[in-house]
Amino acid sequence: MGEMSASTLAHGINTSRGTIRCHRGRLEHFLQEGQNIRWKHAVDGVQILSQRRVVVHLKDKQLMETEVLIGTDGVHSQVRKSLLPSVELKVHPFVVFNGKRRVPIAEFNATIAPALRDRMITHFHRGEIILEMSINEFTPEQVDISFTYSRPARNNDPLHKPDRPIPGATSIPEDFNIELEELKQLDQPFDTIFKAQAVRKDRVLHWLMRSALVNRDEVKGLADQGVLLVGDAVHAMPILGGEGANNAMKDGVNLAQYIAHHGVDNLRAFTDTRYGAWKNGVEESDKRLVDMHGRRQASLWSAACCGAPRVAYWPFN
Repeated sequence: MGEMSASTLAHGINTSRGTIRCHRGRLEHFLQEGQNIRWKHAVDGVQILSQRRVVVHLKDKQLMETEVLIGTDGVHSQVRKSLLPSVELKVHPFVVFNGKRRVPIAEFNATIAPALRDRMITHFHRGEIILEMSINEFTPEQVDISFTYSRPARNNDPLHKPDRPIPGATSIPEDFNIELEELKQLDQPFDTIFKAQAVRKDRVLHWLMRSALVNRDEVKGLADQGVLLVGDAVHAMPILGGEGANNAMKDGVNLAQYIAHHGVDNLRAFTDTRYGAWKNGVEESDKRLVDMHGRRQASLWSAACCGAPRVAYWPFN
């Protein structure tokens, strides 16, 4: 865990004093403590039978009926798809690949650690390309790292596949490895991390930069009927340059505070308090994605401990 400032991050997200980078998996585990979470109950569809009578269809054919449903099921929200099928995700014209690697501690100490000089995140700009690497976790035997390659899409780009299916994220074109081989004379640790021969053995995902904002009237209409969308289900942001996890947690905190004071009889009023921030967040995130690829400097950030894949940033004021 380490404190952060916007000036040291590739995406330039605004931060305040006390903003930290934390291990996402451990944060999720902490948030789950004491909660009644029913695993293996995937949502297949949602029906609104009447005002405040909502039926959730599960993939195991079970039905659940409730007066109020909070849709927190992310960018590919099945709740949103069922009730607002016309809402489409915007796919931004960027090529992004993210990889994970476990490096034996001896190899890490010999090749990567000297270049990092105790830093936990480093990113490098070469023209329109951004290379980023972060330390996720140390153990006595190995170091878990995450790395990201991103750039704007080009004309007839074989690496930009905006229409690929969700499972297609694991299908990595050979053109990506060829592109890595064209990166010459990289400084460490990038030379070691982004060698095509090594990346071919890694767990790599093709990320699409998606965003969406559900229309205000549609959000209010669902709220009146007992369905409230929050987080990425209503205001999705690109993975790079976005703050989706942060804003989803803020939605949860704000909603809990609202319900504690006002109950669930007027959820439309809650959307009034949050919609402006949702709209601004999506617009700023989309712009940040473009701006960050226009920079040309390299920078390093120093942190005190380990983070996690797909970091959660949270301002503690």
